[in-house]
Amino acid sequence: MKKILLITLFLMLVSSFLVANEISFYYSSKRIEKGVGSERFWHLKDFYLEWEGKNFITSLDFSGLMENNPKLSINEAWIKFNLFTTYYSYFQKFRWFTVDMTVGDMAYPFGNVSSRSSKNTSIFHPQTFDSNWMVNFTGELCSQYTFNAYWADGGTNEGIGGTDSPSTIGFRGKYSWAGLDAGASFRIRDWDDDDRKYDWGADLIYELGNIAKFNCQVFNIADDDDNSDLNFFLIASYEKGFILPFAKKTIPYLGYFSRNGIDDKGAKESNIVIGLNMKPVDNSFVKFEYNIDSDVGLKNLPEDNQNITNAISLEFGFLF
Repeated sequence: MKKILLITLFLMLVSSFLVANEISFYYSSKRIEKGVGSERFWHLKDFYLEWEGKNFITSLDFSGLMENNPKLSINEAWIKFNLFTTYYSYFQKFRWFTVDMTVGDMAYPFGNVSSRSSKNTSIFHPQTFDSNWMVNFTGELCSQYTFNAYWADGGTNEGIGGTDSPSTIGFRGKYSWAGLDAGASFRIRDWDDDDRKYDWGADLIYELGNIAKFNCQVFNIADDDDNSDLNFFLIASYEKGFILPFAKKTIPYLGYFSRNGIDDKGAKESNIVIGLNMKPVDNSFVKFEYNIDSDVGLKNLPEDNQNITNAISLEFGFLF
């Protein structure tokens, strides 16, 4: 089975270099297994492919590649239609107001975390924003104000005889100006159910010239307990960077991520990351990161970020 998997991945890798727009690989130096303890070794954890056109994106994620049951999931698969565009001038030179409709499987317009590895400074990032099949209307005014209104399908609940799950509606607004991106997000999960949940978030990304960039986000993801659901993360990076012998540009960064604890008092736990985001050659990236977990045994660590606690991780990719 593993031989077939490796052969398949090799063929996909060769073909993807010809047609994909982004490819990335993710390794971790430590895997923690329940009841076994920990084993230190470098293992391939994740393989990411993306195809992007002017009005569409398709991305696939292969996880658990060295395990008995590897998982293939669709990160995003959507197509975009322009509903209308208005211009300042008769010659249609400067856009004034644009409205697009996007349909498919996509990340929620909630917060400011990209599904593309190349767009994120760090390897570790919150996975709580999720993705879903949705219809998303995006409006842009004067290239400074962006608005989102969307409806996401809840799918079916396999644990209750395949019954329909309630859907989600949400809104997001963002303001961009001179290195500043400020956004606010709000969504209602299970909005047509009596037990609906309200999530909200605020995000601020500020780039100080070519020197430093600060990415701060606060979000509240409601659940069924009475503990505090308010969390935040902050990533600071030295964008000016420096040159190493093997990289054209190296950007050091430091990040702090809070998350809920598991005790009755709602104590907060955290992850701290220290890393280097490098660019060895044009159209490539390498991230080398150490993750410090305040409590390795916590069971509510985001699923996609498991097994990298207190570990050195490596991610590298190519853009075409």
